[in-house]
Amino acid sequence: MKLGLHLLQDGMSYTEIGNIALEAEKAGLDSFWLLDHLHASPRADEPFLECWTLLSALAAKTKRIRLGALVLNVNNRNPALVAKMAATLDQISNGRLEFGIGAGGTNRAERQKDLGFEYEFVAYDVSFPMKPSTRIEKLDEGLEIMKRMWTQDTVTFKGKRYSVKDAICLPKPVQKPYMPLWIGGIGGPRIMKVIAKHADGWNIMRTATLEDYKLSMKKLRRACARIGRDPDEIKSSIGVNGSPEEIERKLQGFENEGLDLAILRFPKSQEIQYLNYFRTR
Repeated sequence: MKLGLHLLQDGMSYTEIGNIALEAEKAGLDSFWLLDHLHASPRADEPFLECWTLLSALAAKTKRIRLGALVLNVNNRNPALVAKMAATLDQISNGRLEFGIGAGGTNRAERQKDLGFEYEFVAYDVSFPMKPSTRIEKLDEGLEIMKRMWTQDTVTFKGKRYSVKDAICLPKPVQKPYMPLWIGGIGGPRIMKVIAKHADGWNIMRTATLEDYKLSMKKLRRACARIGRDPDEIKSSIGVNGSPEEIERKLQGFENEGLDLAILRFPKSQEIQYLNYFRTR
């Protein structure tokens, strides 16, 4: 089982984030993940560095650790542009990008709204359908475009939500056929269909108990069976938090159940302290 660190970059400076990324690399963690949001939470008037720009800087700053977002919001950027950005970042990092993406959710925006802040997608004039099924349709079509752009010379696609004509993405990603593609979702039937169709990995998008994880794996097997795909082709990841000792106990249980990637979530401003604990174990 591999270990990653999910950093909530709300209110943090580039220097702070860069130092934590370097410490995570020194501690032997396999991956480092950021949020893809436009406003900080819970207060939108705090600093919040944009995900892709930050990942590019960290790709040049680090040497070994893999980098990704948990997860990109498909609504924030045109999928053809995302394909180009991802291929570029994979080049900059020399093949260290983990590509995480999802349909986008409203939980964070609702918390901000309760404090008197506008939804980030309204504030930024981002097209964000409030109907989850529409967002999942966008994710499905967006992934189709991205995968083709990473593997084909030119791409023409006309769908219900997106279209491209003779789109070229050069250079291609370093990783072949493209970067590991993680889809985030809590396990509803519509998102599971997209995961079974497109994903190399499923990020379950929450911290959960061992029993929750077992139920999630049953959902994955059912979704794959419907389209004739081997569920063993799709890796799993889940968030793990608590005290250092609690995290160790949880990791043992998840590893016994075959979890592929545990995403550690440490208390704010205690990230390096926790990393030091795991470095010495």
